[in-house]
Amino acid sequence: MKESAPSIPLSVILVNYNTRDHTLECLKSLQMNLKDLEHEIIVVDNASEDDSVTAIKQSHPDVKVLALAENAGYARANNIAAAKASGRLLLILNCDTVVPAGTVEHLLAVKQRHTSYAIVAPLILNEDSTFQLSFGKDLNLVSEFFLKFIYPFWYRTVFKLKRGRISRTVDWVSGACFLIERSLYQRLGGFDENFFIYIEDADLCRRVRQQNLQIYYTAEAHITHFLGGSTTRFPSQVLPHAKTSQLYYYCEHLSRFSRSLLSHYLKLRFGLKIFLSRFKRDKTSLILYKKTLQAIKEFSCEADTGR
Repeated sequence: MKESAPSIPLSVILVNYNTRDHTLECLKSLQMNLKDLEHEIIVVDNASEDDSVTAIKQSHPDVKVLALAENAGYARANNIAAAKASGRLLLILNCDTVVPAGTVEHLLAVKQRHTSYAIVAPLILNEDSTFQLSFGKDLNLVSEFFLKFIYPFWYRTVFKLKRGRISRTVDWVSGACFLIERSLYQRLGGFDENFFIYIEDADLCRRVRQQNLQIYYTAEAHITHFLGGSTTRFPSQVLPHAKTSQLYYYCEHLSRFSRSLLSHYLKLRFGLKIFLSRFKRDKTSLILYKKTLQAIKEFSCEADTGR
């Protein structure tokens, strides 16, 4: 990744894919709340078909829009923007978010006070202001079980009782919003582009921590995230990529036994979903689950082929 000379403190990067309305709201919140901070905003459009590019340029002429000819995926799109950015720091931000006043300033202040914090991320709230889990331990079979079934309930309870107790150093934070030095991002090669969408954030955080640096999650600032606002409308594109991203992460970081167990579990799970979809005569779900199962079966882990 080519590094350009920094000239401003902050570059905010958003990746848009057919989420025009969400992106416009996000940009509105940013431009209202960052007007006293020198910054640039870069939106990468992944070949949207909802007239996003025109709408963004008309409503926010100061925003830099990079219109791609094809959907490059989330990881690659962020890397493209980072290569064009001028800021010393990058704020990676999902387009289906709203950023209130003071949030970015707080992240910058924490980063300035603690040089060992390579990544700083805020509390994330749902649209109804309830807690949204956006951090965790390194992914493996056990931590993913807790992440899905235990931690959401536990941290929602902690959040209600004492919000400040949640602030801590963590293994990974969600790519929905985090602050990182551009030089570090580029030195690590940015997001691994083998992740089309999902889990690229946990992978990047893991590589950051391998540099003996820390990831910090602060509950003293927050954003609102319309969870799934940029993905749930396209399940046939997202779900197969999400499962192959999971498999790829296990290939990169975990044992052959863990990879094999995950693969067998996913095949069994989606085989069962296909059976139930046929039983319910749910043709839409049947097509989606068959496509996902095919992607799982076709996935090849290079680590198991002598790489």
